[in-house]
Amino acid sequence: MIKETASKADVNEALIALIGALEARDLFSKDHSLRVAHLVKLLINKFRIDADQKQTIYNAALLHDIGMVSIPDTILLKKGRLSPAERERIEHSPEVAAIILAPIKSLAAERIIILHQGERWDGKGYPAQLAGHKIPEGARFIAIAKAIDAMTHHRAYRRARPISYCLDQLHEHADTQFDPKIAEVAASILCKGIISKK
Repeated sequence: MIKETASKADVNEALIALIGALEARDLFSKDHSLRVAHLVKLLINKFRIDADQKQTIYNAALLHDIGMVSIPDTILLKKGRLSPAERERIEHSPEVAAIILAPIKSLAAERIIILHQGERWDGKGYPAQLAGHKIPEGARFIAIAKAIDAMTHHRAYRRARPISYCLDQLHEHADTQFDPKIAEVAASILCKGIISKK
């Protein structure tokens, strides 16, 4: 009988390889997950979070886009802005990610974080309209990190925004879209030039 001996690290490596294949579909998304995970690491190191939880949040950041495998190229590679129906399809991807990760018991904590990455501080996000501290902590970090990466890198439908624009967005949407404390730390990191556009 063959025993299942795959470790959590082995599973992560397999999923990261899948994300690499996903990102290869779209040059504008290349290395997005790695950049988001790096930014999450910078952010969580500014907070008093135990080592195990930091690792869980970092793992979730690496895997946060796994649900995008369900998005067809016609949407993923679209040059113009998305229609409401296409946007809804994208917003459903965290739930797809949760389905993909459900059989992997060792990633149960990461799965919950990834599922709720689209929630907003004011409760107007998705999929469960959670608000404030009811949103899993890791999801709040990822929400800000992926927003910063999206703004500061080229997309199929627009050029990268300057850091000044990103700072304005963090200040404007703190306490509505973003956790205000994390947004404040993210803005500080941006001002210090720790995050660079690649």
